[in-house]
Amino acid sequence: MDSVNESNDYMPASGAKCSQYKVNSIQMQERETEVISPKWNKVLQIVLGFSLVFALGGLCALWTLYNNKRADFESLNEQHIMVSKQLAAQEINSTALKKEFNDLTARYNTLREWLSFYDAQSCNLSADGWIACRGKLYLFSSDKLNWSSSRDVCVSKGADLVTITSRSEQDFLLSKIKITHWIGLNDLDTEGHWVWVNNQTLNETGVQFWFNEEPRQPDNWRVQDPSGENCASLGDHYGNFQSWFDASCKTEKKFICEKKY
Repeated sequence: MDSVNESNDYMPASGAKCSQYKVNSIQMQERETEVISPKWNKVLQIVLGFSLVFALGGLCALWTLYNNKRADFESLNEQHIMVSKQLAAQEINSTALKKEFNDLTARYNTLREWLSFYDAQSCNLSADGWIACRGKLYLFSSDKLNWSSSRDVCVSKGADLVTITSRSEQDFLLSKIKITHWIGLNDLDTEGHWVWVNNQTLNETGVQFWFNEEPRQPDNWRVQDPSGENCASLGDHYGNFQSWFDASCKTEKKFICEKKY
C-alpha cells in the first residue's frame, strides 16, 4: 500500500514536468517566430523597394521614349507641312512661269509674223515677174510641171529651183503662195539623203521644216508611185503650206525658181 501510494504520488509530479516542458517548447517557438518574422519583413521590404525602383525606372524610360517619339512625330509633321507649302508655292510659280512663257511665245509669234509680213512687203517686184528680196530673185510659176521639168524651166532662165536656208526665207515664200510648190530638194540618188540642187545637204544648210504631225514627213509613200516620193514641195494639196512634204517627182505642181542678182 505504501508503495502504491508512493507510485501515485510520483505520477502527478512527472505529469507536471511534461506539461511544463510543453509550455516551454511553445514559448520558444513563439520567440523564434518573433525573431524570424522581422527578418523576413526586412527582406520583403528590400525586394519590394528594388521592384518599385525598377518599375519607376521602366516608367521613366517609357515616358522618355514616348516624349522622344512624339517630338520626332511633331518634327516630321512640321517638315511635311513646310514641304507641302514649298510645293504649293513652286506649283504657283510654275503656273505663273507657264503663263508668262505662253504669253511670250504668243508675242514672239505675232512679232515674227509681223516682221515676215513687213519683210515680204519690202521685197519689190522686179522685171519679168521676178521678185527681188535680200540679194535674191524669185519667180513663182503659173504653170504646173513635174519636178524635173520644173527644174529645167528654172535652169533655162539662169536660175534653179529654190533653196531654203533660213526661217525668214521660208516665211517670205509662204507669204507669196496659196497652193503647193516644188522646191529644189530631193533624195533621188540615195533614199533618205536629202540634197539641195546646189549640192548642199540639209545638215549643211541647218534648217528643216518637214511636216511633223501624222503622217510625219518625209514618209516615202509608194501607193501612187512605186518608186516612192523623192522630191520635196512647200505645202501639200491639203493646204498645209507651213511645212515641207515629200511627193512623187512625177506629180505636176507649181514651182519656185531662184537666182542671185
